Amino acid sequence: MQTILLGFQYVFSDPMCIALLALGVFVGIIFGSIPGLTATLGVTLFIPFTYTMQPVQGLVMLIAVYVGGISGGLITATLINIPGTPSSIYTCFDGYPMTKKGKPAQALAIGVFCSLIGGTFSAFALMAIAPQLAKVSLSFGSWEYFAVALMGLSVVVAMCSDSLIKGLIGAVFGLLIGTVGIDSISGVSRLTFGFWQLQGGISSTALMMGLFAITEVFNQSLELHKPRPKIEFKKTTLIPPFSEMKSCWKAIGIGCVIGTGIGILPGIGQNASTLISYNLARTVSKTPQEFGHGCPEGISASETSNNATNGGALIPLVCLGIPGDLTTSALIGGLMIHGLQPGPLLYSQHPELVGGIMVAYFMANVVMYVMELGLMKAFVRMVNVKLSFLFPAIVACCVLGVYTLNNRMFDVWVMIIFGFVGYLLICLGIDMAPVILGFILGPLIEKYMRMALISANGNWADMFNRPVSVFFVVIAILFVVVPVIKKTVTHGKGKA
Repeated sequence: MQTILLGFQYVFSDPMCIALLALGVFVGIIFGSIPGLTATLGVTLFIPFTYTMQPVQGLVMLIAVYVGGISGGLITATLINIPGTPSSIYTCFDGYPMTKKGKPAQALAIGVFCSLIGGTFSAFALMAIAPQLAKVSLSFGSWEYFAVALMGLSVVVAMCSDSLIKGLIGAVFGLLIGTVGIDSISGVSRLTFGFWQLQGGISSTALMMGLFAITEVFNQSLELHKPRPKIEFKKTTLIPPFSEMKSCWKAIGIGCVIGTGIGILPGIGQNASTLISYNLARTVSKTPQEFGHGCPEGISASETSNNATNGGALIPLVCLGIPGDLTTSALIGGLMIHGLQPGPLLYSQHPELVGGIMVAYFMANVVMYVMELGLMKAFVRMVNVKLSFLFPAIVACCVLGVYTLNNRMFDVWVMIIFGFVGYLLICLGIDMAPVILGFILGPLIEKYMRMALISANGNWADMFNRPVSVFFVVIAILFVVVPVIKKTVTHGKGKA
């Protein structure tokens, strides 16, 4: 409670924090509602602009962009059947059919209301679980951190790619990028190829902007000649009709629990949680045949889970220093830009920051609900902005943001190169999630593994004396091996 009270004190005693909270939610909804512009991209773009802010102010803004971006994806998913963010794809299944039935206002009201419930539930989970988990994580040693990071990477490889091989390729590529620079243990320079600018490693901001912003601009620029459907919208209601919501509470409960639980697992994110919640809600529903044909339960399960994952994903970030999803991996950059290392020591050294994160996340959900419904017409107009005007502005922000971090053009060239690399990976069908998580978690895996081996005199068997590390390593192995076994069995049955 002391941490939470500190957070309220720091956030509400600074008028700038309140202004940045509202601005961040507004910007996030714009990024979420325009197809191709994701919450991850929004957070990544705004990290450099927080450099001159106080740490609490910067984090408040980034978390507000995160919340607004994830929720904003439901606008286009509901109105034109195009998910503004990848995790809103399951909202398309019932939101758009409901719009075609002449109920766009009801569909949007249900989606935004469920976003508020999911986000609020996970906010309370963040406040209740994170302090206890932080206390437990203080007892973690090198083997435990190695095992948790390894599990997070294996989960991403297994669940964020249609092909396990492609997932592994993406993860290995990310691991290689993470080894560039001076080795933190031995001090040896690795993979710098004679460029002294690479001694400190590849800038995470330049990498993120290249793989997300520049890659997305390349990808969508090929479709500029295609006509985009114009969104027409009249009005919405602040509270969804009770007649539409009376059958949705079971789906909302499922979305809250599944979304928060999946979010806590490192590296999985909204795509997996919305898929599981949607399918489970359809299984337990009294009218499963209505799913996919404009069923309010489908919208409720998808959007509740989608936003509940946010708070869950912040828990491993602040407690263990490990991102819960792709967007929270970008938030690590927002902490590091102020010289802060996420993890259990953040509680003892900067309790006001942890409290600020909790309070900002809770308040961002409330502001999102009011703003998204109150300004729905304005956001719909923004969705109709021509991409030929939008993309040059994005590229300019990327160049300005990356350059101002270290005042060197080298980082801008790194961003552009990884923009081309990201586009090539998309063409090859390789997901960005394993690449980014490999880059983030790879140095952690290597660091803690080598520290553990040094303390154990090179004895790998020492890991088996730590039950927690063995548990997480077994889970990591299962996430990689089980899909292979299933595929082999299914292939054998098909031949038979």
